[in-house]
Amino acid sequence: MERAIARLVYNLRDDDCHIRFAAARTLGDIGRDTPLVTDSLIHTLKDKTWFVRLSALQSLRDLKLKPAVVIEHVVPLLKDEHEDIREYAALTIADLGPMASPAAPSLAEVLFDPVWYVRATAAWVLGQIGPVVREQYSNLVPCLSDNEMEVRISAVRALGKIGCACDQEILNILVAVSRDNGQPPEVKEEAEEALKEMQNSLENMK
Repeated sequence: MERAIARLVYNLRDDDCHIRFAAARTLGDIGRDTPLVTDSLIHTLKDKTWFVRLSALQSLRDLKLKPAVVIEHVVPLLKDEHEDIREYAALTIADLGPMASPAAPSLAEVLFDPVWYVRATAAWVLGQIGPVVREQYSNLVPCLSDNEMEVRISAVRALGKIGCACDQEILNILVAVSRDNGQPPEVKEEAEEALKEMQNSLENMK
């Protein structure tokens, strides 16, 4: 196994991008979180070919890196030139839950990404991090008027998750969305559902 890993690591430097891609993905499938594997994949995050970078990122996600490593090496990929990598970086950050709070400011910037599904994912991820990023609620508000409905829905869901049960500011925002006839019915329904969840949370605290 050690010899196979060493060969794959060597292949990460091959001139053929398809060989580099396969090597990066196979290292994730092997699932050996060793300094050699981890460091080699992190280095590959700077590969000149986007799908090789994505393959390395996917493998690193499979290896379930420590939060500090994700914050240091994955968060910068939120600014990658390729939209699929920006989105997958956000998904990788989401795996950390509340421990991803240091990434919140960077995720907030991605809410204005030119690609709609990247914006939607960033909003969703903020919700997955939870109340520890409550201060980002104001950055989610512009998403409620996004041209894409899925972005609005993700923002509504995130607001419902980052706000505590007695958070009047976020409650007011969700109430306004639920009553806004300019919003698509799907968005209004999501706002109503978020309000119900927050209310149930408050009752459970009593």
